[in-house]
Amino acid sequence: MKIMLIGPSAAGKTTLIQRLRNEEIKYDKTQAVEYIGNFIDTPGEYMQQRGYWGSLTITSYDADVICLVQDSTSDDCWFSGGIDTKFERPVIGVLTKIDRSDSKQKQGRGYLELAGCRDIFAVSSFTGEGIEALSKGIHEIVARYKAETAVRFSDDYFD
Repeated sequence: MKIMLIGPSAAGKTTLIQRLRNEEIKYDKTQAVEYIGNFIDTPGEYMQQRGYWGSLTITSYDADVICLVQDSTSDDCWFSGGIDTKFERPVIGVLTKIDRSDSKQKQGRGYLELAGCRDIFAVSSFTGEGIEALSKGIHEIVARYKAETAVRFSDDYFD
């Protein structure tokens, strides 16, 4: 299963991947689309500059699920309303940095709902809070999507 993370710079995409892979948490600026095991990490600039959205759309065909990552401490919303319809894959919302004192979860959740996310997970990559629920949720959502679309795709379509 491949999981693609999309969000603005400093939203916590790479750190989240490090946590999900049980790796050491360290700052690592993503410069280009990177395939890291079962994850596809995308530069924040691709989300922030509409000219790169085509690259995100094309890359999304390699993924089984798309995670829109929103920094809960940010007042900025980079996701257009209904952006989930741009992808022909399940799209979930991931609200990061919930452990911080300046976290605004209600606002961040609203941004992800506006983007079209029905399933939203709140996580802290540093404390690990919500990581187990996110991991379990991703597997359940992909399994549900496979079952719903079994008629459309051949059995060997998904990894």
